[in-house]
Order: sequence, then structure tokens, then C-alpha cells
Amino acid sequence: MTQPILSIVVPTREGLPEYWIETLLKINGDVELILSHPPGMKKLPISDPRMQQINSSFRGEIIQRMTGLVNASGKYILTVNCDELLHPDIAEITRQYFTKYPDSWVLRLNRKDVKYGDEASLKSPWESIFNIDEMNTCGVRTGDQNLQNQPNYMVEIPIAPLHNKFNPLCLLGKRKDHQGWHTENFDKKVWKNEIVQATLADIRDAMILSGPFKYFPFWCLDRLLGLSIQAKYYEQGKIIGHKLPKPEQIRIEDNPPEYKRSKRFYVFAELLLLKNNPQYGYLWNLILAQLTEIPVRAVSSVSRQLSKNKMQKITDG
Repeated sequence: MTQPILSIVVPTREGLPEYWIETLLKINGDVELILSHPPGMKKLPISDPRMQQINSSFRGEIIQRMTGLVNASGKYILTVNCDELLHPDIAEITRQYFTKYPDSWVLRLNRKDVKYGDEASLKSPWESIFNIDEMNTCGVRTGDQNLQNQPNYMVEIPIAPLHNKFNPLCLLGKRKDHQGWHTENFDKKVWKNEIVQATLADIRDAMILSGPFKYFPFWCLDRLLGLSIQAKYYEQGKIIGHKLPKPEQIRIEDNPPEYKRSKRFYVFAELLLLKNNPQYGYLWNLILAQLTEIPVRAVSSVSRQLSKNKMQKITDG
């Protein structure tokens, strides 16, 4: 069987939007579509031979996404959420890019954020893809990053500066080394699957506490995997990929008002970064800065809940 050029992995939930499913199936080319369902969710009646549906052992963003990722056989891999739409020619974009830049690790997609309920923007026709062979590059290394908004320029993505020294100010929540042109996150980007699989194996090993006991955070794999890859293959100053210009290759609709996006405690997953890579000051800065936020955010969460209960009593009264 021929290896797919691209595996697209999606952790799902009940009640998948019909339009999202239709759009996913309209993706052209030699792709592998992997839906990672929560336990007990029925598989969708889809006959497309490119589709693989898996039920994860447990419900949760990390375990569902990892279940899909480890089953991916494509040369390159991309994971998105089940309310995010991809350009129908994403496989051809991937092929063109990695043919021109075979040593790259990652291709960052250009995203368009859509307001909740704006179906006209969400469902508007996609613009034709550009020819990557004809595109130029820019970046901090060459001092021409201001060209990033030009339609024929891709921006270089440097590796995260993991060699940065530990900064004691992070104990006060003052972290600055995340600022820059590098990337920390894994999701919504096309990666070389070979390095992804090797890094996932390291993360799975780090989750083993003792014998049969394992540590499975509920979320978030995004930054954990993105930084783990860069730590495993670290080369200071290396350009690991590029970001594509407009027009967009992914559309992301905002959450409905009743499900506003809120900050989550990613630190419980990202502690695994330190377990595998304690030598990098950048990662210590990341973890310690997050730990200082826990008391403040806990108080804020309690305050929101009390306010919600008060409003409910007023409504009921």
C-alpha cells in the first residue's frame, strides 16, 4: 500500500457538525483521515476508504489526540480540532513545500479566524493555492521579516531558543523568552511524521510512573509535543520551517458565547517536558512561570463561580 502524503488527525466529540464532516471529505489527494473518537461514540457512516475511525481508551484531548497520532501512517502529519476547516488542496500544498524544503520539520498554516455564526465567511470558496516554487522567504536571520505580509513571501521559523538560561524572574510570573518568531505549539501545522512518532514514544515513556501506573493529563498535548520535538532534535539557531502567507489554509470559528475560550492549566501536561529535558533553561522558565499563575487563576475561577451562582439566584428569585 502506498504511503499517504499527509495524515490528518482529529480528536472528536459527539454531535460533529455536518458541514465540518462534508468539508473534511472534500480534501483532495492522497491523504489519510483519522478521527479519534471518545470511548463508546458510534463511528460515522462514511465509506471513504481514506477514512480511519478509532475509539480511544479514555476521553480527553491528550489521549484521543495521541491515539490518532500513533496510528498515522502518512509521510507528514497534521492535527486539527473538529470545528476547524482545511483548504481542500492541503495535501498538494504539503507536497510542494517539502519537495522544495526537504530538510524542514514543519510548515505553519496561515489561519483565518471567523466570528461565531459567520457562515458566509466560513463557507466562502477557498482561493486557489500558490506555487511554492515561485515563493521567496524572509525572516529575522536576514533582517527582512517586514516582508511577511507580502503575498509571495514565507516567513522562516527558527527553533525555540531552548538554550536560554534560567531566569529567576519567572518565579514572579515574568517570562519573556517565549516572545519571538519561533513556535511552541504543535497543532495546526504540518510536521514530518518520522520525528513526531519518535517524540511521541519519549512522551509515552515519560508518562510511566512505576510499573502499571501512568500519568495521563486531560489536556494539553499542543505545546508539550511542539517543544518536545524541538528539544529532542535541538540545534541552536536552526531554521526548522516556514509560515505560509495569505490567503488562509485553515479557518477557525470562534466558540459560541456560552463556551468562551478560557485559559487551562497546561502545566500539568508540560511537567513532562522537564522530566525528559531538564537541561534547558527555557523549559524551566515556562513551567515556573505557569506555576506562579495557579493561585491567581484558582481565586479567579472561584470568583467567577460565585458570581454565576449569585446571578442564578437572582434569575430564579
